[in-house]
Amino acid sequence: MQNVPIFPRPPRLFERVRIVTAQPAGYAHSAAFQEYAFGLRAAFAALGAQVDAADNEFLAGDGVNFVLGAHLLAPGTVLPSNTVIVNLEQMRAGWAAQMPHYLEMLRHHPVLDYSPSNVERIRKLTGNAHVHVLTPGYVPQLTCITTAQQQDVDVLFYGSLNERRHKILEALRAAGLVVQHLRGVYGAGRNQWIARSKVVLNVHFYDDKIHEVVRTSWLLANRKAVVSECEPDTEIADDLREAVVAVPYGDLVQTCIALVKDDARRHEIEQRGFEIFARRDQAAMLAALLPKLSLPVPRRINLGSGKSYDPERLNIDIDPKWQPDILGDLAHPAGLKQIFFSPTYGLTRLEAGQFDEIEATDVLEHVPALTRLMTHCLELLRDGGAMRVVVPYDLSYGAWQDPTHVRAFNERSWWYYTQWHWYLGWMEARFDLGRLGMTFSPIGVELRSRGVADEEILRTPRAVDAMEAVLVKRMLTESEREAALAMHRGAWRDAAANVASAALSE
Repeated sequence: MQNVPIFPRPPRLFERVRIVTAQPAGYAHSAAFQEYAFGLRAAFAALGAQVDAADNEFLAGDGVNFVLGAHLLAPGTVLPSNTVIVNLEQMRAGWAAQMPHYLEMLRHHPVLDYSPSNVERIRKLTGNAHVHVLTPGYVPQLTCITTAQQQDVDVLFYGSLNERRHKILEALRAAGLVVQHLRGVYGAGRNQWIARSKVVLNVHFYDDKIHEVVRTSWLLANRKAVVSECEPDTEIADDLREAVVAVPYGDLVQTCIALVKDDARRHEIEQRGFEIFARRDQAAMLAALLPKLSLPVPRRINLGSGKSYDPERLNIDIDPKWQPDILGDLAHPAGLKQIFFSPTYGLTRLEAGQFDEIEATDVLEHVPALTRLMTHCLELLRDGGAMRVVVPYDLSYGAWQDPTHVRAFNERSWWYYTQWHWYLGWMEARFDLGRLGMTFSPIGVELRSRGVADEEILRTPRAVDAMEAVLVKRMLTESEREAALAMHRGAWRDAAANVASAALSE
């Protein structure tokens, strides 16, 4: 019985995945990504993820996008926050000046790259710590090319030509070999040429000397003899240097000639290359990498952190100028399905019951969809977790001096989140008002010094500046849930009856 590898389940964040290929209109060369995309999709499926693939269509909410070819997207394109960029370009000298829009994308999303030197360049240029190495690996689905019975092509090369590549191909033709060059041929059409070829040649285009593992991995997975330019200082993994026939530029021609003429050695190299590459388990690589893309966050939230950044808490704000840990809106309708990219913690999705405390100082007065925000905060807190808020008192100067305020607060402002929770549809949990405190203005302080009762001070305009409340989450008892459901249904029946009565009276 064949042993089937057992992998750990991916983190919950990656249970839903889409492999996205950037496909500009009329641009054929995005097809160059399809084999790598195919391998990633199969690897995620092996890990138990729900995975699909699409061109230009991103998952908007739940799940994570892994996008290939993002450099092809138009300047100004904003990728969804739940996106990982898979970079397959060589980050050669000067590339950043040529693609500033791509550099901006790399700054604001996790990045996977096949090259360690690429990773270091991207980290240095963007300041993004969430850039990781993921080299192409093997999944059984990659082996899909059947060798032609008659291999009538001695050497196949595909890719753009420049002088150094053209020189090698011409020398092979001059030696009497049948050489086939392809450009813009992908998929089944290219695979047919691969099946007909004895040797496939790989030659650097740039001087960076990074081995083109994305290109050669497809060939090794399909038992092709690959002759690849490799200088002593070429960046290539040790196992891949053994899997391909790795020779310096000056030896490429003679190596190809010898290998074309020696069937036995060529077949040995084909099998050896396949066996070496097949040890690179792509699913296992992913299983080891995914936890690095999402780091644990603190259990306390600093909501609306603004200029009061606290390194001991998870700082969330909707304004990028404050550089919070998470740039996002907890009042967004997507709720807990949102996935954020945090420069500190990587990809992050806030989970129900994950937090001990949420502090919101001078925040709630700015939120239009306050009941939605409070619902999401209730969900985020564990049972017994506390929401600590500071808000302007409705009779204070500060309540309406700020034009961005949409509301002010008084002692009764917490009633619907505590006693009347059923009106908001809260049937499993509610807040208890643990503490309510007032910050007196100089007017209030002076009144208290004269012995005026606090109840009178609260009714005096400009005597109170702010109100502090501690709201503690509590799960409802079974009897409370039944009573809440009855009240909730009754409220909607009464509302419907009132609408019907008004309609009849018109």
